[in-house]
Parts: sequence; structure tokens; C-alpha cells
Amino acid sequence: KTISLLDADTLEENIKVANEYDIDVGLYFYSYANSKEHASRDAKWLLEQIKDYDVELPIAFDWENWNYYNFYELSFYELTEMAEAFLDVLEEAGYKGMLYSSKNYLEKIWLKTDYPIWLAHYTTKTNYEGPYYMWQLCDNGQIDGINGAVDIDVMYLN
Repeated sequence: KTISLLDADTLEENIKVANEYDIDVGLYFYSYANSKEHASRDAKWLLEQIKDYDVELPIAFDWENWNYYNFYELSFYELTEMAEAFLDVLEEAGYKGMLYSSKNYLEKIWLKTDYPIWLAHYTTKTNYEGPYYMWQLCDNGQIDGINGAVDIDVMYLN
């Protein structure tokens, strides 16, 4: 039992309930950062929000602001540095971090990182060749008690 995606509006409520029921919590942070400094500030803000809760699973950094990529004048190197700056702040505070991205962007945009990968590839069998810790295989799953479609993810323990 895990909660891996939390909406900012329900962050505190979801973590509180998950902690009460001993459900392992991990977080997903959708970033709009445009620099290493911005990403670091975002990580520090997130740490302030979760300081009173148990977060045992990794915290994922997700950046999909591709419409502004050229406007931000980022290189692939700087984009990867930005993600690592966010994740470094988390790791220094004792949390585990990981990079979330699609198969296409992992293969063509992101540079190699030492952080674990949360692969988004909507298929029944992925052909992504890099290492990954989690795999998001669809966004149209159905769970009893939840209205609407949900993401389905697999976390590999070994």
C-alpha cells in the first residue's frame, strides 16, 4: 500500500491519513523551476511542508515544462543539474529522491544521473533499457473506491 502522488491542495490531509494507517508515503513534485536555485528553493519549501510527517518512500522530481524550455534557455546539462539540485537538498535532509520522466525524455533529453528513475511508459511491457526503480505503466487504472482513472505504478524492491 503506497501513496505516490499527492496534490498540493491535499498534501497535508493525505500524508496525515496515510501516516495514521501506517501506509508508506512517497511524494511526487511537479516542478516549474527554471534554474538550480529555483529547484533548491522548491525542495526547501517541500521539506518545510512535510517536516512533521513520515515520508519513507522516495520523493520524485518531475519537470515537464517543455513549452518554456527554450524561453528558459536551458541546456540538457542544466536541466539535469536542476533536477539534481532539488534531489540533493532532499538527500541532505535525510530523504530519498528520484527522477520521474517518460521513456522518450529519459532516452533523449535527461543526462545520466545517480538518482533512481521513476519511468513513465504506458505499455504492457516496457523496452526502456536503463535502470529504473518504479514504472508507471498507465494513467487509466481503476481502483475500487476512487472515482475516475488513476495512474498504476510498480515499485521494484530488489
